[in-house]
Amino acid sequence: MRRTLSGRRTPARTGADGGARFAEGRRFPYVALEGLNGAGKSTLRNSLEKSFWALGMNVYTIGQHSWQSPGAARVILDVKERRRAHPPERIQLAYLDDRRTQGEHILARVLQEVPVIGDRSLVSDIVYLQALDGIPAAETFALYRRHGVYLPDLVIHVDVPPETALANLAGRERQRKPHENPRHMRELAETYESVLWGKSVEGLPPVLRHRPAIAADGTSYTDPADDIAGRAFVALGLAD
Repeated sequence: MRRTLSGRRTPARTGADGGARFAEGRRFPYVALEGLNGAGKSTLRNSLEKSFWALGMNVYTIGQHSWQSPGAARVILDVKERRRAHPPERIQLAYLDDRRTQGEHILARVLQEVPVIGDRSLVSDIVYLQALDGIPAAETFALYRRHGVYLPDLVIHVDVPPETALANLAGRERQRKPHENPRHMRELAETYESVLWGKSVEGLPPVLRHRPAIAADGTSYTDPADDIAGRAFVALGLAD
């Protein structure tokens, strides 16, 4: 066994270069970025892409959903946009259908060719469904595990206070989503903390915490003192 920088323990596996550690059967790593809307995931994704390029690797990026299953997509959009209520079991099955489609039709192929950076992942599914819809994260994750849903090799939690995320969102020219308000953002932040750093969900991939710096106006920016790409590559076995 090896210990990652987050303190979680996970079996060491050998990747394409003989020393890297990815899930069995993968030639390249799958890294997921998680956190509140407005936390800075897109900024980090761009930085990680450049770091992979510096190693001579192209990168494939994906979002939270595949949107390739029409029935599942309708339910997921209903949930996200608060258009129509559905029973918890139907919601979970829709998310599972979409998650399996993404794994079978995208991840299974791409991870044999290039690294994948996910701007959100199954972690967002279980966190948001618990915080906003009352569906226990451990229950949804157990469902995913029973059906062999693809797990990231590493999760990076972009961790900013809810008020900072909202300040960042205020500078974006788009309509606020239903949950982008102080109460729901606090609940989401608390759920991320419980799921990723507490003991509420067992069996998650290794996790690194990345805290952007906070500016005087309450927004965030990349902290040059935190070499998150370097920490990620060490955790993946791509660097010493």
